[in-house]
Amino acid sequence: MKNKKSDSYLLFEKYILKNTKAKIGMAIVLFFTIVAFFAPLIAPYQPKDISFIPWETPSLEHVFGVNSYGQDIFSQVIYGSRITVSVGILAGLLTSFIGLFVGLLAGYKSGRLGEILMRIVDVFLVVPTLAFMIVLAAFMPSMGILNLIIIIGALSWLWMARSIRSQTLSEAKREYVEAAKVQGMGSIEIMFKEILPNIMPVVTANMVMVITSSILTEATLSFLGLGDPNLISWGQMLSVSFENSAIIYNAWWWMLPPGICIVTLGFSFMLIGNSFLDIYASDRGGAIIL
Repeated sequence: MKNKKSDSYLLFEKYILKNTKAKIGMAIVLFFTIVAFFAPLIAPYQPKDISFIPWETPSLEHVFGVNSYGQDIFSQVIYGSRITVSVGILAGLLTSFIGLFVGLLAGYKSGRLGEILMRIVDVFLVVPTLAFMIVLAAFMPSMGILNLIIIIGALSWLWMARSIRSQTLSEAKREYVEAAKVQGMGSIEIMFKEILPNIMPVVTANMVMVITSSILTEATLSFLGLGDPNLISWGQMLSVSFENSAIIYNAWWWMLPPGICIVTLGFSFMLIGNSFLDIYASDRGGAIIL
């Protein structure tokens, strides 16, 4: 007798194993996650070791060369993955939680409460998010990882809330929701037990998109000098290379590795998100717009 596959495995098989874009994206994310977790074992040197010849070009001893401080760039890229990946994912999860809750509530309670929530979202959408983050960061006594995650997560959920609200409005009119009301289920129970499972692909797609946005935002804030100077991230590496005129000295080996890592990791999450949207759209017979 064959064992019956669980629902979670069937979803994984449908959305990941049978989709090329999703498999490529997951492979890239897994690669960077492993690099971040095993950074002390992979990096050949300590990231802040200054015992090497400054501005040394890439070689067998220093794969990505040496920066102006005499530090091995390859080791810094390896250690930098820990901050960039952790901040991006944790801030993305915080963003997803806020956006999901607001979107579900505004979509299901489509009356006065829903309108109030959407007007709040509209007001914040008018404010330039990056500029607002810079202002908040300026008032912070110190910009550690926790503060960075809170700032990014608290200001990046707006578009996700609108997307989830749109899908919830559509699902709230379906028969299974009416049946749940007849059975006496409460609003919270209907939102999270009935509607949420049916829009999970859209939620997941939004989630990986906001994680991508969080990674880019962390890199931007670090590049602008608003990150923790004691921590090494890919954005901070780009910031230091710019401050030390790496462009003028044609030190491409200092600028390209962290930049390529940021783009590659962000692209991997976009592949995963698009794969969920493609399959969800095919199931529903139409395109889904985030």
